[in-house]
Amino acid sequence: MLFTSMMEMPRIGIRALFKRASQAFFFVLFFCLSNAVFALEYSSDNHDLILGARARVAEVQTPDGKDAKAASILFRATLSSQWSDRFRSLIELDHVELFWEDQFSNGVNFNGTPVIPDVSGTDLNQALVFFEPTNVWTISLGREAYNLGNQRFVGTNSFWQNEQSFDGGGATFEFASASQLRYQFIRNANRINGDDADRELSPSDSNFEALNGLRPAKFLGDHKHRTHLIFAEFREWDFSRLQAYAFDMNIRSAQKLSNRTFGLRYEYKGRFGKLRAQGHLEAAMQKRHEISQQDWLGYQSLGFGLGWKAHQLSLLYERLGENKRISVVTPLASLHDKNGWADQFLLTPTSGLQDISLQYIWRDSPVTVDTRYHFFHADDDQRLLGTEFDLDLELKLNKIHSFLFRAADFRSKDVLYSDERRYFLMYRYQF
Repeated sequence: MLFTSMMEMPRIGIRALFKRASQAFFFVLFFCLSNAVFALEYSSDNHDLILGARARVAEVQTPDGKDAKAASILFRATLSSQWSDRFRSLIELDHVELFWEDQFSNGVNFNGTPVIPDVSGTDLNQALVFFEPTNVWTISLGREAYNLGNQRFVGTNSFWQNEQSFDGGGATFEFASASQLRYQFIRNANRINGDDADRELSPSDSNFEALNGLRPAKFLGDHKHRTHLIFAEFREWDFSRLQAYAFDMNIRSAQKLSNRTFGLRYEYKGRFGKLRAQGHLEAAMQKRHEISQQDWLGYQSLGFGLGWKAHQLSLLYERLGENKRISVVTPLASLHDKNGWADQFLLTPTSGLQDISLQYIWRDSPVTVDTRYHFFHADDDQRLLGTEFDLDLELKLNKIHSFLFRAADFRSKDVLYSDERRYFLMYRYQF
């Protein structure tokens, strides 16, 4: 009974609890950098409480003039407790407040404007217990937000205010000097669209008639699962790391996205004199068993970069393969981080996708500049789907406070896509 209740914990749907406080906070936010305003941390011998906030404004521009803009604030309270040598717990409560709600769509409500997937409400983001029977075993049960590897297949999608978390349980086994093997079972994925994004659309929704009043599966706030994840990481070398994974994703709320994926990833970081070198090579195969029992799909990713002083230049390639109009999917990934920040390829097109990108990073504390240029091609016939220029300007005032400006400019001549520009300005208190 306890196991079932912890794995299906409902989110709390309070929409206006902190309305006045959040509006005052939003005004003060851009004029004051006092620690007392943004964060409070309390700790005792066995308990740590951290309160923090993150605010963001966003804008989307399209050629047809259907632009969107949004503003939001995330408040977060995190309580970690050590109850004994073997037991500890983590509780994390989020509240998101939205502004300009009638000027953007977000997956919960559609009004004919572009989607900026930030939703309002109060959510129990994490609530779990850990049991450590030995020094090498950790068992967890409850709701947890976690990332596996580089988040290509499993991640929290935490750029958005309401991040993705998972109801279930798992176990981690540490071995050798720095390696580990992890197993996770997922019964429910709490997605970034939130619990208000249920199966039924509101009659006032702009898509109500076209979709017969039903929300598409990709916009549902919860996906029921019977998913098993195995992830191993070997870190026994000075400059190299090897990861292996086997994912059996049975997504009952979106069966067509169910898949079995097996893969390997190798990463290298080292130096040659004054030059820094890094690279990776990853290959995986996937079967979407609800669509085809015969065809395996291929995934490949490789990259190489050199750094010198404050500069770093990298060339990256990623392929999400296809076969007979069936393509590789990554439904649990941190999707905003992949294939451009304009979010044009959150769901892999049936033609498959090849992403070739050139990245230049300049770091000189407290400033970081990250630029990327993408060339997107269809995997089946190599046609150009579009190009995209991405830019990050980050100012880290200290370990706690930082500002981020993000811009994405997608251009396409393909009939399936249109030009789009996205801008984000964000203040973050590092939780």
